Amino acid sequence: MRRALVAGGLALLLAPTAQPVTAPASAAPVLATPTKADLDAAAFKLRVIISALQSPSVETPLKNILFACLYENAMGQINAEADKVIVANKLDRTSTSDVLTVVAGVCGYRPPAAAATKPR
Repeated sequence: MRRALVAGGLALLLAPTAQPVTAPASAAPVLATPTKADLDAAAFKLRVIISALQSPSVETPLKNILFACLYENAMGQINAEADKVIVANKLDRTSTSDVLTVVAGVCGYRPPAAAATKPR
């Protein structure tokens, strides 16, 4: 009896399905394969973001925006947008401060306005 159940179960597992599984029509287009330079740049930006999230000196609102940005966007997209800003402004790609500032801006962070001083 046990052999019949096992044989029947195997037959069900090995039997071809009625319809092949296909990607849904709304599947995202396939992106180009990133180069090693793209991967290295994205990895550096990810290290900067992770360091900022772990740092006690980074403000909570910035941490929240960085986390939400990572959650909602692909790292490749964040990297590409940040690279556009870095190139346009001739910033240092290896400066953690520059990279954090650009990534924060790309993710939508806007620093609070400086407190206006009252005239005396």
